[in-house]
Amino acid sequence: WRDRAEELLRQYIKEEVRMRLVCVVMSKINDALIESALHFVTRELESEGRMPAGRFCWLALGSEGREEQLLRTDQDNALLFESQPGRTDDEVRAEFVELGQRVVDILVHAGFARCPGGMMASNPEWVASETEWRHKFERWIGKPEPKELMYANIFFDFRPVVGHAKLARELKAFVVDRVHREPGFFSFFAQSALANPPPLSFFKNMLLEKSGDHKDQFDIKARAMMPLCDAARVLAYHERIDDPINTPERFRVLSKVLTGSLAQTSREAASAYEMFVRFRVREGLQLGTSGRY
Repeated sequence: WRDRAEELLRQYIKEEVRMRLVCVVMSKINDALIESALHFVTRELESEGRMPAGRFCWLALGSEGREEQLLRTDQDNALLFESQPGRTDDEVRAEFVELGQRVVDILVHAGFARCPGGMMASNPEWVASETEWRHKFERWIGKPEPKELMYANIFFDFRPVVGHAKLARELKAFVVDRVHREPGFFSFFAQSALANPPPLSFFKNMLLEKSGDHKDQFDIKARAMMPLCDAARVLAYHERIDDPINTPERFRVLSKVLTGSLAQTSREAASAYEMFVRFRVREGLQLGTSGRY
């Protein structure tokens, strides 16, 4: 599946298909793969008499959550389940962790690497009930320190993929409401977004990497895409825009909400981000570019 999807992506990029359409198609393919994996595991567990009871929802996080996962990258997912009367969340979690482990294993075989940080539905920490997820977000929002802000930047971009989407929508509404009950949070959230410097120096020169495997090269993800992505996230939550969560679409919605130069800047940011995505995909697929990025 993933090999065929990558070949389709390669063809789209060669034919200069609009990135908005490319992201939609590739996200649908990724979602279909996850749905197929989950369906297979569900039947397997049912045949063993071990399928967890109750409603649940598989969540995509990070770039996958934003429908921007085009290249083969590691997994970022989690699982949200409904608490069950007469059972503790720990008892229910143990059953869903097994489901998550099996799905993650299938996705690995399909070409998606495991997350080095363990942010997957196979990790008990990221398999939680509605109440537990709310407590996690409350902690991250109420204590905006570096680790908590890191989690916020990843988990604030969650979206439902398979299962009962209503559980995810209710959680997202809670998070949006909660950040506005903690007005001081946005100051820390914005400072976190500014942690990645713009790609230009004081003298308007491109910032190149000073060390590592990519020394003297321009890191398009860290220097260009991440600052825009982080800015879109902060502004979207500030303006209570919980959908869409795709970065260019967030900027397009913001261009209709904001006024004056901010509206124009948002439109330009949407176009710039899509251009950077195209450049990065071309490099990732080793198609070559007309310039050095």
